[in-house]
Amino acid sequence: MDIAFISRTSGEKISDDLNERLDEIEKVTGHKIAVYILSGFDFDDEINKSKKLSIEIIKVDDPISPVSINSVLEYMNKTRNDPEALFIFSQETVFTTENIQALITELQNKETLLVAGYKFEIVEDRGKINQKLNDELKSYYANEDLIAYRVPWNTCAIWNYDLFKQYIGKFDEITMGRYPFFQFPVTIDGVSSLTDHKGMEDGLAIAKAASQSRNIHFKLLPTALPWKVTEDKINNHRKKLARKDYVMRNFMAMRNYSIEALEAAEVK
Repeated sequence: MDIAFISRTSGEKISDDLNERLDEIEKVTGHKIAVYILSGFDFDDEINKSKKLSIEIIKVDDPISPVSINSVLEYMNKTRNDPEALFIFSQETVFTTENIQALITELQNKETLLVAGYKFEIVEDRGKINQKLNDELKSYYANEDLIAYRVPWNTCAIWNYDLFKQYIGKFDEITMGRYPFFQFPVTIDGVSSLTDHKGMEDGLAIAKAASQSRNIHFKLLPTALPWKVTEDKINNHRKKLARKDYVMRNFMAMRNYSIEALEAAEVK
């Protein structure tokens, strides 16, 4: 399979986390692999000297924007270098070569599978599980009324690119949360605070495809991958988790996408 691995970084240098992810990708065999990294900086020489992979740095103003992945899609379209699959991942997500292959296998085994991805568990910098945050995250996953927690996220997911092109095209810029969207309150530990109305570009893309065709499916694997969160970002991370379902439902309503069609597309 021809696979484009895509990640993004806001740092001026390649992080240890991103290097570790690339090490695992480098071990994948039997597939044609290209890697695209979205960044606000140029470090092609630094990264290409240390890896055997084919790596392209795509320079953008805001690499961590919900729709920055579109810059890679535009680049591939211009160079006429379309892959069969997009493997999108966060550098903070810890995965193995076996985790990668499991997602590839899911895509190969079902022609109508648009996307497959993993659940997550929160770990701190040194790999220690943050029990409080994990219990919170598990409660979200356990609540089947939260549709945002039933779909794969681009934190670690593989997309069938042919189906993506046919039914989605690109990630929706509405998810950037610009006007007319404003911050709204979420409650964490009994305290109300404001958070941005943005994100869930992955879930909205799935909803768009499912609303067009009954032959579109998605799958969230039960395995939970470690997701690194630094201590100084935990509160902001909790707010992002708390807003996901509200934001996704609002965006779906604005685009007139069907919740029923989305639920019917789920493979368990």
